[in-house]
Amino acid sequence: MLPLLTFVGKVPLKLVTGTDLVHVLVAAAVAVVPHYRAKGVDTQLGLTLGSIGILGGVAGSFLSAYLSNWSLQVIYLCVVILATLLLFLPQHLENAGYAMGQMNLILGIPIGLAVGFLAGLLGTGGGFLIIPVMVYFLKIPLRVAIGTSLLSIFVTSLGTIWAKLGVKQIDSSITLLVLVGSIGGAFLGARVSKKLPVKLLRLALISLLLVILISVGSKTLF
Repeated sequence: MLPLLTFVGKVPLKLVTGTDLVHVLVAAAVAVVPHYRAKGVDTQLGLTLGSIGILGGVAGSFLSAYLSNWSLQVIYLCVVILATLLLFLPQHLENAGYAMGQMNLILGIPIGLAVGFLAGLLGTGGGFLIIPVMVYFLKIPLRVAIGTSLLSIFVTSLGTIWAKLGVKQIDSSITLLVLVGSIGGAFLGARVSKKLPVKLLRLALISLLLVILISVGSKTLF
């Protein structure tokens, strides 16, 4: 969303972060339902990470008001690189031994705070980072990580939006235009992801991150 609105739509970056946060909130609310019905959401973990993430989200929102657009783009680029590298690491993508509600709070608390911070700072909800982090560090099956990340992102975004409003980074007209297309796309994406093999889901995530990496990197560094 950030590359499209910033580089194609020519929307000011800080307004993009607020618009993206609202987009993530609505899209996650729509997409999490089919994942939940397919038993692909760890409700306890998602609510815990999302609630912890609100603290980080508020801090990130207020910090974003003081950072330059270039600084935000560099941070975004670093996050995409980290997420891509994590997806290339050897992982148990299916992890048949995982039990719902099985949480490692020692790792979960800093992960929730970090993802929330990125949600407030960049407006992405941390979605493309939280999935590989959940798979690699929390040992969650990829399919469950996707559904659970949506619930976590929804909770974090819901608790962070007021901070984005406070720093005047949400434009109602731009946000409404984005939401028109995103709701249907979120629902369709959730339905498709249930039917794709896990390895293909991983490949799709890597491909998306590489496209973002190339587009943002070329605009930021050159």
